[in-house]
Amino acid sequence: MNEGKFPSVIVYADLHEFEGEFPAFYKQEWESRRSADSILKTLSDIGELAVLSETPEDLLGKLNLYSVLPEVSKPVLFHLMEGFRSRNREALLPAVAEMFGFPHTGSDSYAQAVSLDKNLTRMVAASVGIPVADAALIRSRSGSELPEGWEFPGFLKPNGEGSSLGIGERSVLGSKAEFDSGIDSLPEEYFPLLLERYLSGTEYTISVIGSVREGYRVSKAGRLVLREDLKTEEVYGEKTKSKEGMPETLVFDCPPFLEIFLKERSVLLCEELGSSGPARLDWKCDDVGDPFFLEINLTPGLSPFYSTFPICYRQSLGDEKTLFQEIVRIARSEFESSRFLYSKRKRNPILFPK
Repeated sequence: MNEGKFPSVIVYADLHEFEGEFPAFYKQEWESRRSADSILKTLSDIGELAVLSETPEDLLGKLNLYSVLPEVSKPVLFHLMEGFRSRNREALLPAVAEMFGFPHTGSDSYAQAVSLDKNLTRMVAASVGIPVADAALIRSRSGSELPEGWEFPGFLKPNGEGSSLGIGERSVLGSKAEFDSGIDSLPEEYFPLLLERYLSGTEYTISVIGSVREGYRVSKAGRLVLREDLKTEEVYGEKTKSKEGMPETLVFDCPPFLEIFLKERSVLLCEELGSSGPARLDWKCDDVGDPFFLEINLTPGLSPFYSTFPICYRQSLGDEKTLFQEIVRIARSEFESSRFLYSKRKRNPILFPK
């Protein structure tokens, strides 16, 4: 059958412009249509026939086509899904892909679920010797007691959100009264919360790409600097975020000894989680310059307009086309791994004889 009419890549993206009956702040992480169009064009430029899917219903309709056309090669599911409210939200697409036998970009559902839980990721990082700041999980408003012996200043943020949701100037806490006020000011949807020791030093971001099977490549570390018009904002939070452009500049002047440390520890965490494809890791220094791991994003933004991952990648690993070629190539390579055997069992009598 002529496969030229069938897509080789299905880009699944939650779009910021989508109108639905849910709070607008849930869409803070969602891609803009302009970014999705740019990603589709880049995929086309590297020789892929790519189409966009925006809703679960639409994706299901596209995937069902391949159940009646088994001779057609399965497309790569390009993972830009963010979802909302569920702690599994970034793990849903890779789980569907693995169950029904479609290659997908990005890490598997296990790594995605762990990475979305900031406290759990901290524990994994600490277990392999990666420095993390002191922290405590605040599970509910009614159970919001300070840990015994806690010393301020602290930093309060949602444990399971990205794109700086729930983060602002009031996230920096200098007293018990500010802690109580911060707890009361955040909506119930943001719980559980993570209370961390406040780090007042420089923040860095770094891009890693690869897999356990193929090894990892890591970019230079970019120092985050807010635009001049935002420098009155002490905290890099949702107030500074935008789908129009970047609120920050990345400056690649990390001291060599620190950059080596950040690179080695970033790859170490990717290895420990078994990440695949792109990963962005955020680090921050304390007031004497010691670095601490903040979080890892295994579904990092890929927008050329407001995402930091592509900037770090282009700085030291390759151009935009190389990035997308690498992401898709890794997805197809991972499709040959053993975790997809279950979905392929009916079509593989050698591996699964009667």
